Order: sequence, then structure tokens, then C-alpha cells
Amino acid sequence: MRNIWFTIYSSTKDDVKFIGLNNYRTLLELLFIPAIQDKINREKKVQKIMLDFFPDLERDKVEYFRELFYEKKPYDGIVNISISTKDLNWNSLSDKERKNFLIEKWKVLFNNLSDDYFVVDKSQVIDTLEKLKNQEWKITSSPFKKKVKYNKENYSVVMDITTERSQLALVRDSDKKWFPLKDYETWKIETDANFKGFQLEEDTLTLVYKNFFNTMFESPAIFDLKEIIK
Repeated sequence: MRNIWFTIYSSTKDDVKFIGLNNYRTLLELLFIPAIQDKINREKKVQKIMLDFFPDLERDKVEYFRELFYEKKPYDGIVNISISTKDLNWNSLSDKERKNFLIEKWKVLFNNLSDDYFVVDKSQVIDTLEKLKNQEWKITSSPFKKKVKYNKENYSVVMDITTERSQLALVRDSDKKWFPLKDYETWKIETDANFKGFQLEEDTLTLVYKNFFNTMFESPAIFDLKEIIK
């Protein structure tokens, strides 16, 4: 089943006013998939749910949002609400304040969707958002089931994703020791760290990209394990 895309769009062209927002957006997209998407009614044909940030709006356009979506199917599978950022100084906010702001705006969206958009009581979605607000925003997972077997040891390839950065690493099974391979900007991982598998030849570990575009335009993800694992 295709994942619902939960995302955030900012109309401002001045990205320096929202430093780090793209990282929060990308991590939230990943957190929402297991937390919320199964609570959405698939019969509504929803493909994308998004917050639209507008610095010139006086207030969130809740009434207009309800006119568009309340007990109606979304046009072209998109559910979006216009959010005012007029009085928001994103760059001055702490990490906790940023989390609170984003979750509160997602609550505005879900609170104003009609019950037919959900397969559970809407309060469960709001409760889930509250829990996300108070937990650590971090995902550590492996893109591959297969282990890297090197010098008689097994290693898992993992991606550790936070709002600060995403780190690709090897984790040794025997002692859980962490061997960093490469850091990425979190908002770029879906393109720059788009791997489908790996190849190991003697000391050289090569991660294989999923598509031809990455192979043509990205630097090869090649690592000398003799230098990394010491």
C-alpha cells in the first residue's frame, strides 16, 4: 500500500528565515507514516496531507479549509491547510518550541477534518500527535536486511536520522560499536542516500543506489573498511 505523504510547504523564498525546517519536515514525514497513516480512511483517496506556511496571512485559514474538505473528498488526493507564520520567528525558537509549533499546527489540520477521514476516533490521532511532541525525534533503522560480514564479524548498515543531521554507519553485532561512514543533511537522505544494497570486495564496501539518476550524478558511496574499522 502506498504511503501517504505528510509534508510542509513554505511560500517564502527567503530560506534563511526557516533554517532547519526542511530537516524537521523530512523527519516528521517518516515519523507520521507508522504513527498516523493507518488511522486515515483510505477510501477518501488521500495521497498527500500538508501544511502550507504563509508569512502574509493574519491567521490560519481554518474556515476555508473546512469548506474544502469537511465531509468531501480531496481534489487530486491533496489535503492542505494554509498556516500563518506572520508572527513566527522560527530561527529564534528552541528545538522544543519548534516541535510544539509544528505539532500544534498539525493538530489544527486534523482537528478540522471531518470524522469520515479517519478509521479510528479522531482523538486517537490528536493523542498520537501529543505523544510525538514529547518524545525524541529520532529514527535509527537499517536500509538492508543483509549483514556486512567483514573480518569474521557481522555489521548492520544503519541510518541514524535526527533534525540536526543523518548519519550512515556500521554497527558491529558483537559489541554494538558504532563506525560512522558518512553524514547527510536530513532533508536530502531520500535522494542522496537512496540505496538498495551493497557490495563488499576485500576491504572495500560499496553501497549501490536504487536508481540510475543517483549513479550518474552522485559520488559513489565507497568506503575503505580497513581505515574505518580499527
